[in-house]
Amino acid sequence: MISVAAAVEIIQAHWPDFGDTAIDIDGSYGAILAESIEADRDYPPGDRVMMDGVALAWSEYHQGRRQFKLLGTAAAGTPQSSLPDHGGCLEVMTGALLPQNCDLVIPYEEVAIADNQVKIINPRQREPGEFVHPKASDCQSGKVILETYSKLNGPTWNIITSFGKTKVKVKQKPRIQIISTGDELVEITQKPKIHQLRRSNIYGLQVSLQSRGFQNVNLTHLADDKEVIIRHYQKAKLEYGVLIYSGGISKGKFDYLPEVWSQLGVTKYIHGVAQKPGKPMYFGIDHRSKTVIIGLPGNPISSLVCLHRYFLDSAPIYAQLTRDFTFKKDLTYFLPVKLSYTPQAVIKAEPLPVKNSGEFIALADSDGFLELPQHQASFQAGECFPFYAW
Repeated sequence: MISVAAAVEIIQAHWPDFGDTAIDIDGSYGAILAESIEADRDYPPGDRVMMDGVALAWSEYHQGRRQFKLLGTAAAGTPQSSLPDHGGCLEVMTGALLPQNCDLVIPYEEVAIADNQVKIINPRQREPGEFVHPKASDCQSGKVILETYSKLNGPTWNIITSFGKTKVKVKQKPRIQIISTGDELVEITQKPKIHQLRRSNIYGLQVSLQSRGFQNVNLTHLADDKEVIIRHYQKAKLEYGVLIYSGGISKGKFDYLPEVWSQLGVTKYIHGVAQKPGKPMYFGIDHRSKTVIIGLPGNPISSLVCLHRYFLDSAPIYAQLTRDFTFKKDLTYFLPVKLSYTPQAVIKAEPLPVKNSGEFIALADSDGFLELPQHQASFQAGECFPFYAW
């Protein structure tokens, strides 16, 4: 079996490019830019007032003048005005262009205004440019602000729309089908017999994908019948970019999937990772149809852990164990945890160990899982490990 790190490298190296598409702001959740975004003009486009107050010539203030005649007002959204007399000042509003002949803004809180006279009531030392947002200090026209592969979110769309763009080119997300397998599984609306289970895995996987921006996710179920599996695959590989199977990939007598994939020309890159849960995980590609094949173990925790660790775009944060934990097998261990936060901004992870990877009810209070490294059996309270959120 390969290591977790090796599995990550293999998947990243072989994951196909599904092309680009153009989207507008309404369809951007979870999207990744396929182009760079340049500023269409200087930002700010001119010297900008940062505080409501008065604007005046710094040289007059520097020479000792503390009272100025009020000569007008400059509002945000109006053309740039000009100070006609250096002995005077202009009222200015936040966001307005700094009037010509002015290079100092003094907030209202530091002046008294009466009878068109402005008196400075806080005569401290001031420097030219105070409360002025200088032209092009954020960026210059033509500068690349967002690189290709940047994630689209609130701040990035704020930037993009300020540059006058309503559509952008993004990486195309594949159509995905999640396939549950197994004769023991029945519809969630059906009352299962004692030897049956409701099909729940695929819904957890679907929501996990949708929460990361994969909206085109279809569900189906296959019985443990080799011919049925073959017929489904031959059709589905032409319709979907990614096929995710839940169950049917281990060594059981009715685990037909790896054999079928091999028979139908899928190139296997991974089948077995030194981890718990999720050891039998499979990853392959049908290069003729450019279809990604992902085989997840049928146990619910295993399938969720593998999907989040390897196939969802989520960089880990680090969290600190709240108590000692022991895992003696020479495997990477994915430990469910519940997070808490200290006033010192430390992320704490309370272990929620499960008895087996089918005990998905135990995940009810969990926020995600820690990745505890292979070749280590004891993990001490206070140690930090990568955390992946559900």
